[in-house]
Amino acid sequence: MTAAPPPAVDRYPCLGGLRAIAATAVVATHAGYWTASYTPDTAGRVLARGDVGVALFFVLSGFLLSRPLFSAAARGRPGPRTAAYLWRRALRILPVYWVAVVAALVLLPGNRDAGVPTWLRHLLLGQIYVRDEIAEGLTHTWSLCTEAAFYLLLPLLGAGLLRATGHGGFRPARLIAALAALAVLGEVWLAWSWADPWVVAALDVWLPSFAAWFGAGMAMAVLSVAAPDWAPVRRAHELGASVWTCWAGALALFWVACSPLTGPQDLVPPTSAEAVTKSVLYTGVAVLALWPLVFGDQLAGRTRRALAGRAARFLGDASYGLFLFHMPLLVGLYAALDRPPFTGSFVAVFLAVWVGGVVVAGTVHTLLERPLMRRFRDLVPERARTGAPLAGPAPADALGVPGG
Repeated sequence: MTAAPPPAVDRYPCLGGLRAIAATAVVATHAGYWTASYTPDTAGRVLARGDVGVALFFVLSGFLLSRPLFSAAARGRPGPRTAAYLWRRALRILPVYWVAVVAALVLLPGNRDAGVPTWLRHLLLGQIYVRDEIAEGLTHTWSLCTEAAFYLLLPLLGAGLLRATGHGGFRPARLIAALAALAVLGEVWLAWSWADPWVVAALDVWLPSFAAWFGAGMAMAVLSVAAPDWAPVRRAHELGASVWTCWAGALALFWVACSPLTGPQDLVPPTSAEAVTKSVLYTGVAVLALWPLVFGDQLAGRTRRALAGRAARFLGDASYGLFLFHMPLLVGLYAALDRPPFTGSFVAVFLAVWVGGVVVAGTVHTLLERPLMRRFRDLVPERARTGAPLAGPAPADALGVPGG
């Protein structure tokens, strides 16, 4: 099937609000861990599964960053310029990340003995490739390392998928089938990473373990640019018309994810079956949370309007900084108060870290992120190269903010 030109929807104003929700979930789960709030009751189980925010961020990245590539393919046009895409990803992610790394390594007591190798690993986003080598206050940055690997691989992955499935045209059904196959392989990798006693690296946080999350977002991108009269696209819009139908499904899956089926609530390693079950359930939660914000009317109903409103836009802009700085603030708060971990009030710690994180993030966004993007974004120009292969995704409004 060759798709007709995709619909003219190119911006998704509700997604900023969803990023803010995902970042808040990550802050909550870390505050819950530090205050020993992972109790056996409902509240404790919910807090322990706040890392579902990571799945939301990864699905968002898969959708937003691959969509320009698939849109160009659906229109029969050359793909966006890979160099421009990589430059803008680096400009968007690295400067603020480096500020967070320097702050954590210089200011937190547990990092006083950090040597040159520790600095280099963290500055170059390589800390997950050496087991147990993530510095204090930066443990959550494992997911940014995974995101960075996805950013680098996406141009090759997208071009490969299009060439392998295109056969002279844009074939959305084949693309989605290929992404599903990659997701299955990712779950196999995840199961092996927990089952093999000889594994000596943290393979469970490497990119292949999250193929289902990124792939789900990419599959949504394919649907969003496919011919509107294709039956799966029509059904996608029918489902996406109701926010609360989709979100009720997401909540149901999340409730199951809060059960013992997904493994221990603390840092005790799960079994392979538990890890895969959690990954699959989180995929469903993230997809259903995102679905009505992509395939529904962008501003229909109070929920979508709230997610696209001024406050949500501000929090969405600040969500990357909130993710980056909340853990150094959390660790620094305990050090400043001279309190041991696993003590304190969850509500007090969460509010202090969330509010402090938003203030720091808003300041950094205003003084660093926004000026850098405005001044240097087009240093590597975006231009379609006539006759060039479909090489990579165009700049997108994705923060790709990870966490966990």
